Formats: sequence, C-alpha cells, structure tokens
Amino acid sequence: MNGEINLKKFLQILRKRMLTILLTVLSVFILTSIVSIYFMKPTYEATENILIGKLANENSNYGDSQELSMLLASTIDFITSPIVLNTVRKELNINDDELEKKIVVQNNKNSQIVNVVVRENNMEDAKKLVNTIATISVNKMKEEFGVQDIKLLSEINGEPSVKRVGSLTLNLAIGIFVGFLLGVGLSMMKEHWDDSIKDVKEIEDFIGLPVLGEISIKNKNRKYQNKSGSTQQEKVLNRSKGGQISV
Repeated sequence: MNGEINLKKFLQILRKRMLTILLTVLSVFILTSIVSIYFMKPTYEATENILIGKLANENSNYGDSQELSMLLASTIDFITSPIVLNTVRKELNINDDELEKKIVVQNNKNSQIVNVVVRENNMEDAKKLVNTIATISVNKMKEEFGVQDIKLLSEINGEPSVKRVGSLTLNLAIGIFVGFLLGVGLSMMKEHWDDSIKDVKEIEDFIGLPVLGEISIKNKNRKYQNKSGSTQQEKVLNRSKGGQISV
C-alpha cells in the first residue's frame, strides 16, 4: 500500500512539474543539437581482414587445430606490437603516441580471419591507416616468422570497408532521454525544497484531519456608497467641512 501511495505521489509531482520537465528536455535537446552539428567530429571505422592458414583442410599445412590457434593468437598480439606500430609511424610519417588505442583486433571463435579495426575522424585517414597496419603485419609475419599461409583479403576484394560510427539521430535521442532524467530530477528537487501549501488536500494530508471550511481573503479596493449615491470618503469629507464644497 505504501508503494502505491509513493507511486501515486510521484506521478502527481511529475504532472505538477510538467513545465519544468519540458523546459529541461528542450534545453538539453537544443544543446545536444548544437554540439552534434557544429562541434562533434564524425567518426569512421575502417576494417581490414587477415586470413590465417588455408580454408580448405586438405591443402592446409596446419593439421593441428592447436597449432593454428597459437598462430592466430600470435598474429593478434603481433599486430599491436611496437615492431608493427613503429614501422607504421615511420612509413606514414606520423608521431601519434595513442596509435595503439585506435586499433582494435578481433577474432571470432573457430574463425581463421583476424579483423583489424581503426577509428579516425577522417574517412581516408582511417582507410590508409588500417591498410598500412594490416599490410605491415602480414609482410613481417612472412619475413620474420616464415609464415606463408597468411594474406590480406583486401588484396582480393579491393579496399578496406569503412562505415560511420554513430549518427545525429542517435545523439538527439540520447539528448532527449538525458533531458527527461534531468527534468525529473529537478522536479523532485524543487518539490523537496518547496514548503508552501497549494491546496486543501495538502493540508488534510499534513494534519491528518478533514478541512471543514476555508476563507478566501482578497485585497480589493471597494467604494461603499450610501443611499444618495455619494461614497463614504465624500461623506466624511463633507462632514469635516460642514457641508461646504470648495472648487
């Protein structure tokens, strides 16, 4: 019963503070729109695929699945190693200390394909960076470790795949949701600090007794007239002057 009362009270507060909630949602929505359109840079995600071993079992040199798993794990670690990253920096002539944070290496279970993912604010930079990382990794695996059954799939399919991460619609939807939560929070805070009594129902809930009646006190400037039509102020003025009227 107490839970039902609290829920009912909560809904009453939301209805009473609806204007606060709407203004908060509108403000956050406008702020999110401005930031998303004019300040937030787009993010692009480029992906390169590296094939480890041969897919046909009869032609594969890796008959042991454990050996293939070790090669996959070694390749994943090697892609983000300083050997590869320093070579990438030198080839692209960049000095990015956070290059490793931009790289994500993925491998699905029971898959011989390693996905190299790079995020950048420029589409062409993302494609160039991920292709350079994957190409250097494959070449060094062949040269330094003697791994021959490894290839870059973009050599067959063309160029790396690129997609844009996030959208304006998603940002605005998140802004509306966050604005609603902030509006509810502000409403509850205003209700907590507001000690004024708005209606009879609040008095009854506070004292626990029914209200038998109420008196409406309003300040109105009224002019009371006597039967002859003169106001009370004119009547007093005439008495003080003995009935004389001066112009």
